Amino acid sequence: MLDILNHYVQNLQGNKVSVNGYDGYKNGDDFYFIISKQNDEEVHFEQKAISDFCIQQGIENIAVPLFNYRGTLTTEVDQKEYLVLAAKDRKYVKQSSHAKDLASFHNIGSEYPYTPNYLSSYGQWKELWENKISMIEDIYNQQYVERPVSPFHRLFIDTFPYIIGLSENALQYLQETETDQRFHDGDKPSITFRRYSNQLQRSIIWSTDFSYDHPVRDLAEYIRPLLLQDNYQSLTRMSSFFTEYEQERPLSIFGWRLLYARLLFPIHLFDHLEAGFRSNNLEIFYKEYKELLQKQTNYETNLKSFYKNLEFDTESLNIPVIDW
Repeated sequence: MLDILNHYVQNLQGNKVSVNGYDGYKNGDDFYFIISKQNDEEVHFEQKAISDFCIQQGIENIAVPLFNYRGTLTTEVDQKEYLVLAAKDRKYVKQSSHAKDLASFHNIGSEYPYTPNYLSSYGQWKELWENKISMIEDIYNQQYVERPVSPFHRLFIDTFPYIIGLSENALQYLQETETDQRFHDGDKPSITFRRYSNQLQRSIIWSTDFSYDHPVRDLAEYIRPLLLQDNYQSLTRMSSFFTEYEQERPLSIFGWRLLYARLLFPIHLFDHLEAGFRSNNLEIFYKEYKELLQKQTNYETNLKSFYKNLEFDTESLNIPVIDW
């Protein structure tokens, strides 16, 4: 690891550390993490630019990609490419409202003065979702004729029509939503996360998690796990979160509909399947996928009553609701 770091920082003396699964070194108040290259260098460059902007705006706990001595972000060692992310040790973690922190983050992110070419998903959900459907259809067609198949792949084959049905509902709802003109400045694109999972509450934010999209992307991914639960506390937590978020950054009718469209699309099922297809440990993914499917009853029930739980009058606001 030090061999890689030497391409970025000279004569580093530090102790080995591991944070959130990232290995690196700590020298004084400075962290240096070595990670495998995850995307094209252009993607990591845009993530660095976003990270630098956020730090300038006071969000200081970001692990930012460094340039090596050749002026590139990636370094090849033993035919593998790596990046080094640098972060400061944040000794004090501010205790504040999570929802308001996320709203503040989106307010800052919406002022980002550039439009990323590689990171942006703004206005592209239809195309991205259709690509996911095509990918999973290709795998289904391949697995359907193969024998034998693992229990994981058999469960995928059995549930494939269900996933496609959910996806088509979401696409139809998204297309109808995109014709709604009831939007405002809060619908501008912002810095977001690829899959938001409370990153703002952690001691280090990883630049590799950054994306650029409509802010409801993060809201949807935050509450998606809550919809899988069968308890009143989760729904109360969801309602309180939206109330506090909107005190800082109100959603438009268009934004609420876009949020609902994203929740309709079973991204959590796609993510789990894609991870399983890449894994050699299918037994674990079979068990987890089976458990996830069992929670879908909760998800559908909570999504059906989503607006009602938030005390929305969908009829007077002319907001369509899926009724399974």
